[in-house]
Order: sequence, then C-alpha cells, then structure tokens
Amino acid sequence: MTTFHERSAGVIPFHRGEDQGLIYLVLHSATVRNPRAKWEFPKGGVEQGETTREAAAREFQEETGLRNWAFREGFERSLSYTYIRRGRKVIKTVTYYLVEVGPPIEPTRSEEHVADQHGHWHHWGGFDEINRLLYHAKIRHVFAEAESWLRGGRPIVPPQTEPAAPSS
Repeated sequence: MTTFHERSAGVIPFHRGEDQGLIYLVLHSATVRNPRAKWEFPKGGVEQGETTREAAAREFQEETGLRNWAFREGFERSLSYTYIRRGRKVIKTVTYYLVEVGPPIEPTRSEEHVADQHGHWHHWGGFDEINRLLYHAKIRHVFAEAESWLRGGRPIVPPQTEPAAPSS
C-alpha cells in the first residue's frame, strides 16, 4: 500500500469573557465522514511555500471570517494520525496554535461547515463542554495542554483593536 504524508495546521481559538472566564470555539465540519467526529477546531492543509503558522492563520480567517484575533506566543503542539483514503495510507500531522479572539466573536460560516441536528454550525463553550464535543483522544489531549498552558500563570494580553481613525 502506498503511503502519503500530509501536513495541516489549525488553531484553538479562545475568548476571555467579561468574567475573565475562557471559552473556546469549535466548528461543525461538512467534510469529516465520521458523524461522531464532526466538531473540530479550525484547521486545513498547508499549501506549498507556507509555514504551518501561516496556514493556521489563513485557515482560521477563511473558516470564521473573524478579524480581531492574535496568536498567543509560546504554544505550538503537533499530533499525527493515520487513515486510509482511496486505498492509500495517509499519515497526517496537524500543528495547532492558540489564538485569542477579541470582540466581535460571532464567526461567519464558510461552505466547509454545516449545521448540526440542532441548527448550530459553530459553538463557543467552556473547557468541559468543548472537550465533550471533541471525538478523538489526541485532539482532546492537545486541548487539555492548551487549557493548562493558558491557566499556567502566563500573562494573557488581549488582542489589540485597531486604533480609531483620527478625526479631522
């Protein structure tokens, strides 16, 4: 059997609410075949000439339309898994970054995402709630590392908003 290697990159988006609690964003995928694994963090393939960080930023922008966000420096985790596609073995490595989202936090749906049986295509929720929506153990492990990293006493600086245009 022929083996292919694929690289993808994604983000674990979070927002710090007014109560300083953290909420995380997952999207309901139209492309994942396993119905139990539909909820996932924004991610996608790394294009030729792109770094994983550039790909993660592009995919997040394309999949959510969110504009007010910033990478949290120092968190980068990768996971790998194997699957069969069209009779070929694929070894996929996905690198995840943390991004903090500032207001407004309502994403714009891309064609890669569909509503679930309750009519929701995205969901913001606390750690326990999002962890229950994630199906695969490896992404739950990376998510737990991200949560621990965020709560580990590291300073979290909110993303900067665009400065107001000077009035004339």
